[in-house]
Amino acid sequence: MPLSRFPAPVLASFLLLLAGNARAEADCPPLPGLDRCAAGAHGWVYGRDADQVRMLAGDLAASAAAFEHHFARPPLRLAVLLDAPDGIGADDRARLLAAGAVQVIDWPGMQAFQAARQSAVAADDPGSRLLAANPAIGQAIWRNLTRHELGHVVFNLAYWPDLGRTSGHGHARSPDWLNEAAAMTLEADELVAQRRRMLRGLRADPAHPLPDLAVFLAMANPARPDGQAAPATKGVSLVYRSPAEAGDPATGARYYAQVQGWADFLDQATAAVRPGVLGSISERIAAGGRFDDWLADTGPSFGLPDTLPALEQQWRAWLDATAG
Repeated sequence: MPLSRFPAPVLASFLLLLAGNARAEADCPPLPGLDRCAAGAHGWVYGRDADQVRMLAGDLAASAAAFEHHFARPPLRLAVLLDAPDGIGADDRARLLAAGAVQVIDWPGMQAFQAARQSAVAADDPGSRLLAANPAIGQAIWRNLTRHELGHVVFNLAYWPDLGRTSGHGHARSPDWLNEAAAMTLEADELVAQRRRMLRGLRADPAHPLPDLAVFLAMANPARPDGQAAPATKGVSLVYRSPAEAGDPATGARYYAQVQGWADFLDQATAAVRPGVLGSISERIAAGGRFDDWLADTGPSFGLPDTLPALEQQWRAWLDATAG
């Protein structure tokens, strides 16, 4: 997504989520300058705006539950610091790690996010005019982008733990489709509906046929520029690119729509047999295997065929059944 750089290195109890209304308490190690906190299975969210802290904590609790469903393992806990002041030093961050956070992430609050976007686009940009007329859209974008990008963090740390302790691009270890699917499954359902609608439209558009699975599974994400720089600090960077820098948005949108459909298909085709299909695939790939290997010896235990051509037929049948 376009944004100037912000480096970023199950079910939650409703009682803990309501802690966002109060100042940091026993469940939250105190941090200077961030006196609002909510804690739960997702970890901790700190900030100065109680509403934003409570909102984001609820979102990340839902993401944690979705992670457990799709990956069949407990979610990792993050400490997310909204608009962290400079006074939060290494000792404070170390306390959060000692309390169980796998990563401490500095993240822009909603106002900082909007300001960064506005600085990257022209004043008469249509998107800016739309957001100015309907602030609720801007809030939804911030919330969903946060869930998506932190989904990448949780996924990578779950299967490649050293990515949280070394510099380098967070997408370097897994196929792009799997990394994006992992992030999409942790988004809010109502916010992925647009991709699902686009996929249905693509099925009726002979000018843009969906690539075969063998091609799709090997594709690089066209929305990620070649040679994208590694973060300046350990962890993950959020970069807001202007439309001119973002390349062909239509190609990227089509790719994301297919990833969304593929993630939906894998979940729906296996849910009645066994949960956690994405987690099983991720374990094999993290161990150095390939999707074809996983399909041949593990796919049938999830109710899937053991060859890619047979899976292609099942995938296309699913697409036809959902096209209406």
